[in-house]
Amino acid sequence: MNRIKLLFLAFVLPLISFGQTTELEVREMCQQASEQELVVQASRMMQERFFFLSEIIVDKLLTIKPESANYNYRKGFLILDARQDFEKAMPYLEKAILNTNKNYDMYSPKEESAAVDAFYHLGRCHHLNEDIPNARKYYNKFIELSNKKSELIIASQLRLKQCDIAEYSIANPKTVEVINIGEVVNTDMPEYSPVVSLDGTSLYFTSRREWADKSSNNFRDPLLNDFPEDIFVSYQDLDQEWTEPVKLAFCNNELNEATIAVSSDERQIYVYQDLSGGGDIYYSNFGGNQFEELEKLRHNAVNTKFWETHCTLTPDGENMYFVSDRPGGFGGRDIYRIVKLPNGKWSEAQNMGPNINTEYDEDSPFIAINNKTLYYASNGPQSMGGFDIFVAFRDADNVWSSPINMGYPINSCGDDIFYTTTVDGLKGYLSSFRKGGFGEKDIYEIRNDYLGNKPISTLRGKIVNIADGICHDDFAVKLECLSCDKNSITYPRLKNCNFFSVLGRCKDYKISYYKGDSLLSSETFNTLCSGENEEIEKIHYYGAYDLVMTIMDKETEEIIEGATITMKHPTLDTIIGVFNSDDKGQAISNYLRNFKRGEFVKFVVDVHKEGYLNETFVSEVKLAEKGTIYVDYALTKADIGTLIEIPPIYFDLDKSKIRPDAAIELDKIVKIMNDNPTLVVELGSHTDCRASMAYNRGLSSRRAKSSAKYISTRITDPERIYGKGYGESQLVNDCGCEGSVVSDCSEEEHQANRRTEFKIVGN
Repeated sequence: MNRIKLLFLAFVLPLISFGQTTELEVREMCQQASEQELVVQASRMMQERFFFLSEIIVDKLLTIKPESANYNYRKGFLILDARQDFEKAMPYLEKAILNTNKNYDMYSPKEESAAVDAFYHLGRCHHLNEDIPNARKYYNKFIELSNKKSELIIASQLRLKQCDIAEYSIANPKTVEVINIGEVVNTDMPEYSPVVSLDGTSLYFTSRREWADKSSNNFRDPLLNDFPEDIFVSYQDLDQEWTEPVKLAFCNNELNEATIAVSSDERQIYVYQDLSGGGDIYYSNFGGNQFEELEKLRHNAVNTKFWETHCTLTPDGENMYFVSDRPGGFGGRDIYRIVKLPNGKWSEAQNMGPNINTEYDEDSPFIAINNKTLYYASNGPQSMGGFDIFVAFRDADNVWSSPINMGYPINSCGDDIFYTTTVDGLKGYLSSFRKGGFGEKDIYEIRNDYLGNKPISTLRGKIVNIADGICHDDFAVKLECLSCDKNSITYPRLKNCNFFSVLGRCKDYKISYYKGDSLLSSETFNTLCSGENEEIEKIHYYGAYDLVMTIMDKETEEIIEGATITMKHPTLDTIIGVFNSDDKGQAISNYLRNFKRGEFVKFVVDVHKEGYLNETFVSEVKLAEKGTIYVDYALTKADIGTLIEIPPIYFDLDKSKIRPDAAIELDKIVKIMNDNPTLVVELGSHTDCRASMAYNRGLSSRRAKSSAKYISTRITDPERIYGKGYGESQLVNDCGCEGSVVSDCSEEEHQANRRTEFKIVGN
């Protein structure tokens, strides 16, 4: 490229808007432009932080000179600064430091060296990798070699202090579990800013994932090519696994919306959005079974022309803590507080003071349910590197303790931020970029055994629709504190008809259940005054029970239409109702509507259908969470040769006298024959093979006649029953043992042959 063309490029380039330059245009330019032109374009884009487009050009430059310290430096810097991927950035920066120049000129087409800054960035890589000795080495090397006016000297000095904290923390880890919550929530895109509901069953978070309909693709960040920020919620299933996230309805495919906080009843969500250029806090109320359109928070003390990034509301709604970089703070972003006044208005903003705020950045405050524990993030010299989570405690005099770094492995050497906890304080969630993750930032679960909140009273409940199992939109729960200083009324949000609320200690409450404007029921209860945690469970059952009786053929299991079903009281012998089975073989009774959940209900059913035996069934059902109780009744066809099934009857050894246990089974045949007065039944008695055939025939005959006699004295027309002994002539298995045959059958197999059968021989 000649000098005239270079000068022309230098004057024209500032007029180009990289925000309107497409990826395709840059890739086409890479195919046509010279190396010198590509260096200038890449430098311009890097300075204006169009990292995605710049990296395309740098990749092209590396194909031209793979070993160039200059090009490797650019590549390593872009990977680290744009994506924080220290593992991938490290090899490029290691090549870069082999040839550095204090007077590095990134615009010069002749520059072969890397900037001395490469040592600082390589130090960052080792720092993020928790390799503290090498991190110190490269930070110090950078300080030694760099221009003393470099802004990165101060950053290096801060990083060296953080290395001391990191080294100690890693050597003295906390007894906690840090768990990546998995690929259902986390993707290869950034996921961050998690907010967990107090009951731990909902997780709201921000993600830069692609919309399913790809409608957000045209609104990617021109600097990094990221998809817009959107807010999602994932719910835990019965196995405590996170379900597929759902995008909240107010998300706009053209805008960035990021999670900040959720109210304790999950009826209000706070969101960061940048429409004014400074960044402000918005909110959305839950109504109509979804979150409504965003509205800007109208507290004048909160949103200003400066940058407000985060807020958290105490569970009682009386205090809000928020973050701002407005003038008058201690440096960077500070945490402020506003208080609700007796007249219902909010106070002026108060800086939390130098005990919490530093000359560096403080962000993402979260107040635990006890209103005494403050979690927040800070990136100052007490951090392991980047943002760390700190905790401070408020005493009885409203004074906050000195903040404590929550330690390793809750914190890492990268940015650990946006920590929120469940009601007991023993489980929390944060976002972090760590080795082994799925994307640039992932969400992690933190389990500890030492940050519990006491004493806490909570209410966990649900509305169970036993009628149809549907959680109707107009179900509602009203919770009133009857003994609070103020008339306190809340409406806990129903999630699949489950609700959760934090309660005051030593208070009287009234809970009411509604469907639309109709009051279903209400009751009062109170909370403990002692120092122990308590969880109160309340369940309301809506709807009534129905009994569905299905009549079917015992052999074929085909439904039977037109059967007559007589339902009776089990002890009074009064008729409850008479029904006919429909074309589905079913009859529905509302008898169970007179009973309550948990009760056992017993009743008797007589079933009659021509061509089948008239039969009586005794049923007992338990009323549980399903409003429809199904009971099946199988009828036996009254065909010649059909066996009537009753359990085997037994006789004492070599005896034919009817035992009491046998009489119970024979009484069943008595009832069937009295219910079916034309039925003629043969009673057949069988033996196993042991003893002689002649003896077994005689024994079975005596037993058959004895059993038939018992029945005949109890039925009309006694000649309808007769007994016949078959001895061992009709074995049901291969257990013969006559003559020289020796049986190796078990006692159970022989028992199968010692049976009594009732066969229909006339009707």
